[in-house]
Amino acid sequence: MARLTSAGTTTFIALLMSSTAVMADVTPEEVWDSWQKQYSAYGFTVTPGAVARDGDVLTISDLVLTNESTTEIGTDKQVSKTVLTVPAILLEDLGDGTVEGTIEGEITGSNDTTDATGKTETAKIRIDKTDASVVISGTPEEMSYLVDAPEISASIEAQPSAPGAQPALLGMTLTGLAGTQMMTTTGGQGTKADLTAETMALTMTGSDPEDATTIDATIEMQDLAIKGDSLMPEGADAAELGDAIAKGMRTNSQMSYGALSYTMSSKTKTGPVSMSGSAESGQAIIAFSREAVRYSATGSKTKVDIQTAEFPMPLSATIDQGEVDFAMPLSAKPEPQPFTSKVSLVGLSLSDQIWSMLDPTAQLSHGPATLIVDLTGTGKPLVDLFSAAAAASPVPPVQIDSLNVNKLQLTAAGAELTGNGALTFNNATATPMPLGAIDLKLSGANKLMDGLVAMGLMPQDQVMFAKMMMGMYAVPAGEDLFTSKIEFKEGGQILANGQPIK
Repeated sequence: MARLTSAGTTTFIALLMSSTAVMADVTPEEVWDSWQKQYSAYGFTVTPGAVARDGDVLTISDLVLTNESTTEIGTDKQVSKTVLTVPAILLEDLGDGTVEGTIEGEITGSNDTTDATGKTETAKIRIDKTDASVVISGTPEEMSYLVDAPEISASIEAQPSAPGAQPALLGMTLTGLAGTQMMTTTGGQGTKADLTAETMALTMTGSDPEDATTIDATIEMQDLAIKGDSLMPEGADAAELGDAIAKGMRTNSQMSYGALSYTMSSKTKTGPVSMSGSAESGQAIIAFSREAVRYSATGSKTKVDIQTAEFPMPLSATIDQGEVDFAMPLSAKPEPQPFTSKVSLVGLSLSDQIWSMLDPTAQLSHGPATLIVDLTGTGKPLVDLFSAAAAASPVPPVQIDSLNVNKLQLTAAGAELTGNGALTFNNATATPMPLGAIDLKLSGANKLMDGLVAMGLMPQDQVMFAKMMMGMYAVPAGEDLFTSKIEFKEGGQILANGQPIK
């Protein structure tokens, strides 16, 4: 299947969003000057065919935007070049200190990505901003503008490299995009956005004749809200991400959405596969600066249905609440800095069809499952993680100083393991040595193992060995309930309820 390259897709989405609001100031000429500086700051070469003033309207025609970047990860190197052509931008002086910006015609272009072997993949780009406009007021240093875009559609068509393959097509449509943005030039090119959209629809189609695979997928989200701010500092090169971050590049964006639905159908060598699902709402946060990086995503009332040739009956599952939250420092500093690592799946329920295959004789509890791993702590990068030295390091150059197990929970098939505790690490030795304790509680384990034996999934001798180990390293605290304190001592000694493990 033709591949949609990450560099080309990122450039495409950035242009889709940012060019919705053509930046301007109190006069059309100041609009055009500011607009050129903004795109130049993000690595684009701006080449107009002509710039002409006719009455109140400044027209920039046959505008060409060119972006070239190189991405290197180890020995893998990709060179990406994106070229977009804008038929015309109209900047009209409204006579009250504001300017209205509109785009005439469809934006077209291409993205060529060449890998280290010299192989080039090409994608065609189209962006249509029917009736989209922006009204801007302010000063050259600080511009405020109002966005109104009834509909924006865009597509990337990746040309196939294999004979007989169909182009891979990625499409996006935004409806009812509205809100405000603030542009500043203090210390660089800054943006602050507060936008909403009624819907966003994504589509993807493609095929690969080598493995006889086709795919057709759609995603639709309702009631989007997009907020955030970013800064590209003066003198930074967006194509050199590590250097730009070192100079102060930062972004902090948050997107929330209401109802979400998706469908996917695929044909494979083993037969057709179909998938559909939905969610009640969700949110995502992406933030980074030279100090730290954070990624967070949540979703509620998620449902997925799958049907394959191997299992002709539909299989479904639901999750009441899902969450991922990851944050860590990026800059090398002498003092430890906080980090977060959390994964949470609450209320995972499987359909009766799945349970009828897994446990037809109902030996296990079929109640909802939960997985929560909530960790925080302190640590420090030994070098700046956005530097060339970090990229060249064979292992992550990071030191962990402390770890808090805020919550550990695994609930499944009638058994539950919970825990919490805190550790510090002695990094003076060749291998960091933990110090501290973790308290664990396990319930329903004997009943679960007996059920697995009855199902033929676990041999009786393994169950006997597991029960013997629980007797050695856990303390009975009730019917089918055990507790254990795992202690990490000086010199590398590990104890379970006072009994040496190591």
